[in-house]
Amino acid sequence: MMHSSSINTRLWLTYTMIIFLVLTFASAGIIFAFQRSPLLYRQIFLRMDLVSNLLTDRLSFVINADWDPTIQLFFKEAELLDVQVGIMDSSGTLLFHTMDYSVDQIPQINDPSTTAERSANRALVFSDAEKEDWFYQISQINNDYYLLVAARRPDVAIQSLFQDELVKPLLRTGLFALIGAFVLSWLMAEWITRPLRKISESAKNIAVGKYEKVPIEGPMEVQQLALAMNDMSQKVEKSLQSQRDFVANVSHEFKTPLTSIQGFSQAIYDGTVHNKKDIQHASDVILNETNRLNVLVNDLLTLAKLDAGTMSMTKENVELNRLMQSSIERFYYELEKADIKINPVFSDEIYLHADAVRLGQVFSNLIDNAIKYSTPGSEIQVTISRQGRQAMVTVSDTGPGISEEECARIFERFYQVDKSRQGGTGRGVGLGLAISKQVVEAHGGEISVSSKVGEGSTFMVKLPIEDATNK
Repeated sequence: MMHSSSINTRLWLTYTMIIFLVLTFASAGIIFAFQRSPLLYRQIFLRMDLVSNLLTDRLSFVINADWDPTIQLFFKEAELLDVQVGIMDSSGTLLFHTMDYSVDQIPQINDPSTTAERSANRALVFSDAEKEDWFYQISQINNDYYLLVAARRPDVAIQSLFQDELVKPLLRTGLFALIGAFVLSWLMAEWITRPLRKISESAKNIAVGKYEKVPIEGPMEVQQLALAMNDMSQKVEKSLQSQRDFVANVSHEFKTPLTSIQGFSQAIYDGTVHNKKDIQHASDVILNETNRLNVLVNDLLTLAKLDAGTMSMTKENVELNRLMQSSIERFYYELEKADIKINPVFSDEIYLHADAVRLGQVFSNLIDNAIKYSTPGSEIQVTISRQGRQAMVTVSDTGPGISEEECARIFERFYQVDKSRQGGTGRGVGLGLAISKQVVEAHGGEISVSSKVGEGSTFMVKLPIEDATNK
């Protein structure tokens, strides 16, 4: 089985390889530069300067005398220093030179005085007929004669470079730089991969049910990954908690009516209920609880279809004011019984491309909740207005209101604000607002709530307005 290397190792090897290549190319460049550098030939230049200064002074005294024997002696001394010399006149003609220095081995010089000025502070280079390089200098003996001093440029072997006192410090510095670069590359790789390892550990912890936040550190991209990981971890935790709550709530909501159905059915079956009135009461309870179960199952199926995106929506052009008025009229008897009034405030006709049945279900649910939590003699405000390309529907009551914490959870499934209503007449199971939220979002809109404890609540529905209208 092959084991892939860690990202830390890969980064370290990558940095190391890059640094090694950079140092290699830099070293090659330094060696090449040293091979062509005048520093390597300073001994030759020193010998040439020595011979030039010495012979120029000596020859100035004997140049016009019987000079052959004396000059020959001087030139032999120059040969001992491995330097070739010659004497030329002001026109550049070579008059006298050492034995192994030929005319072909000197540059073409037409103006020795100008060349002397050029070579006063540095050696000049000339390639002879055999393509061999020579260093040379011109110095003035007197007004008529000039001294030519030359030496072959030797080929410098690479190993000789390492004997140079300048190269050795450079090599030591390069070695220390290489070691430092290795350490730095390891620290960089560790800096990048440390938060990645923590993210990896966090992913493993999520798999076993531990939801710990990843520290936000490292490069920007790693920090963004850590933020995304923390967000995902929070959502996974919340989703699993929601699933557990859902199962617990569904079990509870099914258990209560099933217990009633089972109890009264058993009583009828055992003959515990004798008279007609008790049998009628038992039958009513069984029928009511059965209807409650049927509503609960239908609501759960509706939510499941909305979650899966399989809920069929029959959308058509719907006039919003008429749809809301129809929803209000359904609660005529409930409003009269509760001594509550609805004050509708509608704008001009607004047409939506919507499923009238599902949207009517949303409005009915909001009105039903407002009636349940309003006090007798109060008024419910229902408004419809146009806000740009959106329609705004609000349903406001003057009930007990909802706390900020409960407002954040009110659209969760099975969540109920008034826990005291559980088990009472007309209680819900906490699915109405969850279904309403899904239906509104399926229409491209959004639903929200604004409330203050003791002052009432306002539910707001925003829906996109359809361009086409049917009047």
